[in-house]
Amino acid sequence: MRLRRLFRTSVFQLTLVYMVLFAASVGALSLFIYWATLGYLERQTSATIEAEINGLYEQFERRGLAGLADIINERVQRDAERRSVYLLADAIGRPLAGNVGYWPPTLDVGAEWVDFTKREENGIETPVRAALLRVGPGFRLLVGRDIRELADIRRELRRASVYGVTLTLGLALIGGLFMALSAQRRLAELNRTARQIIAGDLSRRAAVKGSRDEHDELAININAMLDQIENLLAGMRHVGDSVAHDLRGPLTRLRNRLETVASAAEPRREDLAECVQQLDQVLETFNALLRIARVESGAYRSAFTAVDLGAIVRDVCELYQAAADEQRIALRCEHEAAVEVFGDRELLAQALTNLLDNAVKYTPRGGTVTVRLTRGGDTASLSVADSGPGIAEADRSRVLQRFTRLDQARSQPGNGLGLALVNAVTLQHHGRLTLGDNAPGLVVTLEVPALAPAVAPL
Repeated sequence: MRLRRLFRTSVFQLTLVYMVLFAASVGALSLFIYWATLGYLERQTSATIEAEINGLYEQFERRGLAGLADIINERVQRDAERRSVYLLADAIGRPLAGNVGYWPPTLDVGAEWVDFTKREENGIETPVRAALLRVGPGFRLLVGRDIRELADIRRELRRASVYGVTLTLGLALIGGLFMALSAQRRLAELNRTARQIIAGDLSRRAAVKGSRDEHDELAININAMLDQIENLLAGMRHVGDSVAHDLRGPLTRLRNRLETVASAAEPRREDLAECVQQLDQVLETFNALLRIARVESGAYRSAFTAVDLGAIVRDVCELYQAAADEQRIALRCEHEAAVEVFGDRELLAQALTNLLDNAVKYTPRGGTVTVRLTRGGDTASLSVADSGPGIAEADRSRVLQRFTRLDQARSQPGNGLGLALVNAVTLQHHGRLTLGDNAPGLVVTLEVPALAPAVAPL
C-alpha cells in the first residue's frame, strides 16, 4: 500500500519522466558514438582497400595478367597477419592467384563493394569487406580486408549501449524512489502537523530542517501563517473578554436604571435621557469594533484614490481648535503643501481625528499639541505630539490592541479602541505607526507611502 502510494506521488512521476528523457539522451549519445566510431573505421578500411586495388590495377596495366598474379602472390606471402584478402579468378570463378581457394558464390559480380564470410581451413568463418574489379576480358579481381575487429567493436558498442541505457534506467529508478521517499517523508511530517492543528493543537509547528530548500521555505511560511492565525485568535479572545468586561458595567447600570424607571409612578425625563446616553456609549463601542473589522478586512481599499494629506490636516485642526482653546492648549499645525498619498480620505481623517482627540484629551491646561506633516522621499510622515503624561515604553505596543486602557486613562471617557483603529488604518495603507517619547508627552507618527509629486508642464 505504501509503495503504491509512493508511485502516485508527483515527485516519483516527475522522476519517471526525467528517467525516460535521460535514457533517451543516453541512447542518442550511444547511437552517435556508435555511428561515429564505426563510420570512421569503415572509412579507414575502405580507403585501404581502394588504395590497394588502385595499385594492383596499375600493375595490371604495366605487366599484364601474369604480372598481376605474381604481385598478388607476393603480397599474400608478405601478409604475416593474414588480414588482406586477394583473389584473381577467371570468368567461371576458378582461382588464378590469391589466398582464397574459391570464388564466393554469394557475391554479386556487378557490385563494386561486397561483404561476405570467408571460411578458413580450420573451419572458422571470417567476415570480409572487399571491392570488385574487372581486369581484362573475363577476369575478375577481388581485394578485401578482414573486418573481425570491426565486427567485434560493433558488437561491443551495441552491448555497451544496451547496458548503458539499462543501467541509466535502473539508477534513475533507484534515485527516483529515494527522492520520492525523502519528499514523502517531509510532506508526511507537514500533513501530520496539519492534522494535529486541525484536531485543536494550535501550538504545533512544522519542522524546519535547516536545509534551506523548498520544503524548509514551505514550513517557514506555514509556521508564519500559523503564528498569524494564533495571534488573530488570541486577539479575538481578547476582544470577546474585553467586550464582556467593558460592557457588563454599562449594561448593568442601564438595567438598574431601567428597573428604577419602570418601578417609578412617573418616570423622569432625566432618567430616560441617562438611559439613552448609556445606550449610545454601548452602540459607540460596537460601531468602533465594526469599523475596525471593516478596515482590517480591506473593504475600503476598492475606493482608494489620491488624497491630499495637507487638506485633511487643515480640516481636522480647524475642527479641534475650539476644543483646544477651551482647554487653553496651544494647537500648532505644520504641514507641507500637496503631500498626496493613495488611500481613503475618510479613514485617514478618522485616524488623525483619533490621534488629535487623544492628544487634546490627555494634555493638561497650558500644554502644547503639535500636528506636523512632512515628506521624506517617497514617504509621507504625519505626527501628533503632545506635552501630556505620555506612555511608558513597555506599554506602547500594548495600547495598539483593542480595549487597552492604561491606568491614567481610566478617568477619561472612552473604550480603548482609538489607537487600535489608527493602527488598522495605517496597516491598510501599507504604512507604519510608531509611538515615541516627546519629553514630556507622547509623539505618535504615522508613515505611509507618498505619491510622486506632479510635474508642472513646461
